[in-house]
Amino acid sequence: MMRNWKQLTGLGIFLLALGGLATWDEWKTKKDEQDKETKGLITTIKPESVVGIVYHSTGDSDTDDKTSTPKTDPSKSVDATLKLVNGRWEITSPVQTAADQQAVTDLLKNITDYKTESEVTTGKDKWATFGLTNPRRSIELETNDGKKTAFFVGVNSPVGFGVYAATSASDTVYSGSQYIATSTGKNLFDLRDKKIFTLTSPQVTALILKSGPESITLAKEDGKWLITAPVKANADTVAVSNLLDDITGLKAAEFIESPDKTIAKALSSSSSFAEVTLTADKANVSLKVADVASALYAQLAGSQTVYKLHDDAKTKLKKSAKDLRDKKVFTFQSASIAKVNIDGENFTKVASDWYSESDATKFGADGKYAGTAGGQPKPQSHIRGLIVDLEYARAEDVYEPGSKEMKNLPKAPKHKIILFPAEKPAAAISTEFWLAQDNPEMVFLRHSGAPQYLYKAKRSIIASITPSNVTPAGNEMAAPNVPN
Repeated sequence: MMRNWKQLTGLGIFLLALGGLATWDEWKTKKDEQDKETKGLITTIKPESVVGIVYHSTGDSDTDDKTSTPKTDPSKSVDATLKLVNGRWEITSPVQTAADQQAVTDLLKNITDYKTESEVTTGKDKWATFGLTNPRRSIELETNDGKKTAFFVGVNSPVGFGVYAATSASDTVYSGSQYIATSTGKNLFDLRDKKIFTLTSPQVTALILKSGPESITLAKEDGKWLITAPVKANADTVAVSNLLDDITGLKAAEFIESPDKTIAKALSSSSSFAEVTLTADKANVSLKVADVASALYAQLAGSQTVYKLHDDAKTKLKKSAKDLRDKKVFTFQSASIAKVNIDGENFTKVASDWYSESDATKFGADGKYAGTAGGQPKPQSHIRGLIVDLEYARAEDVYEPGSKEMKNLPKAPKHKIILFPAEKPAAAISTEFWLAQDNPEMVFLRHSGAPQYLYKAKRSIIASITPSNVTPAGNEMAAPNVPN
């Protein structure tokens, strides 16, 4: 018994030893992998722990010779301090403004991911030789534990594409890729948030855009955009969304803290290239845009900063009410239409097919053919195509009452189409069409659902008015039968 107990005890100790060995081996493997990942890193600071940055750059002169040391250019020298405030980076000097979040993130990543290739020497008395006493870059990072560590970039190495670097954490001079010099070479413009508006497109509930002589007012009601001035009409959701994306996405091509008299006068003038007012739940922001020597300059109300805009802002801001209104002509659904009258001829839907009025009487209430064998009429399939084309029809232009286009319409329309919905008491939709005299590919139309408007649309929306796609009297409808 004692012998068996001793054997079991020995086996237990052996197993424990094996377990300890396995644990140690696992720990050693993880440590080796960690050492491999951190080997050569100039710092082990994590970007997410940084809460403050003091940035200094002497500003390199441009040179095509990557092996030579770029000379400093005092005119390009940059000094800036940044702080993390409520999770977002802000520049606190030389101006108080929002920072470009991605630019700061990239700057921190470039520093904390940088791996040196070798240790050159030790001793601060030798730093001057490597351009580290007065470095090209000096970037101090403050972490959330209150510690501050500075990173220095010196001159390029005389051979290859290397550069000398050091940190305030030691006296060692390192050599590594010149990438650390180019990736940390920033100017104040690079570090600033270039977005003009802090509002995002989904936050906006109302918009006023004065572009040229016309002032457009839009309001969002129950998730839909409406034009309230200069006309009252439904807005095109996609067009308004694109406009808001363009406006809220406006970025500065240049910041001007002290604009010259010409720019200042243009921005204070009663006339302007454009004026924008955005309204959100708890914000109301206005921007004025002036054209000076074919360049656009903008200024937010209550701000001293002037922004020079990119050239594409001209097309983004030049909008009219016609550009933004909903140009969908009809609101019916093709599946709801049970009967159609085309220029006095009636067509009726039986089950899912369309027939002339006389042929439709040959079917029973269940939609099955009730006539003699072999006498079943052929469906008029072009009617379905016509109704679908009308359902999706979009206008190229919309004219208000009193317009010259309305006044110049011939008394008699070229075609008249009446759509009868199956469900009562839905009203019939009566539509009149006139061929556009100035463009054979266009038609004018007016319908009882919105009698105050005249629409100009592609002629293809009535291409299926006859089975052969040819109207009487030789007026060809050559455009394809495609919903707009």
